[in-house]
Amino acid sequence: MSDLRSSAEEIAVVDTAAHERKATLGAYWTGSRLFVAVSAMAFGGGVFAYFYLRSLNGNGLWRAAGQTPSGFISVPVLVLTLVGAVLYLLSTRRLLREPSTGTDWRVAAGVAAGTLVLAAGIQLWGMRRLPFFPGASGFASVYVAVMPLFAVWLLIGAYWVETLLARSLRVRWVTAPVGENADSVEGVAFNGSLEGSRLFVGFLALLSIVLYVLFSVLS
Repeated sequence: MSDLRSSAEEIAVVDTAAHERKATLGAYWTGSRLFVAVSAMAFGGGVFAYFYLRSLNGNGLWRAAGQTPSGFISVPVLVLTLVGAVLYLLSTRRLLREPSTGTDWRVAAGVAAGTLVLAAGIQLWGMRRLPFFPGASGFASVYVAVMPLFAVWLLIGAYWVETLLARSLRVRWVTAPVGENADSVEGVAFNGSLEGSRLFVGFLALLSIVLYVLFSVLS
């Protein structure tokens, strides 16, 4: 009788642990995608405002001559964002397939976080050197509303990557869990956050291209 009771208790513990791991992974999966969806809605509003005001062009005030962001600001922001994002996406994909590449991932994550911070810093610095005033036109108003927000989102992406990097440095096995660690909630949480960060950084890369085309390519 005692053996049956102990076996039932062990099964209950295993089921509880499995449920906890599944719930943790599901929380990261849902949370990361909701955040990307909310971000897309926020910037989608800016894109809508851009095309709406551009189509109205009331009294020719959509965009005056010379109201173009400096290429010395927009190009470095685009390049740094894409370089950091591509590096992080490729290294994360490799890590998920080959857990033994944890060291390479840490280096790539550190570089990616640095490039995202630098891109955000350049963008915020450039906001003080615009060749137009915030309310000078519809174009100016949309630019001043959207681009500082984009810089903040770059910092959020850099922070997310940095927290994962810091975690992997404190708990070295978390990038390649084996044995008992393979089924730990901590390992599952790291992988869930890793997948979420990959989705968000990919979103930042796509967003950087869209914003560059809107504000620096289209006339």
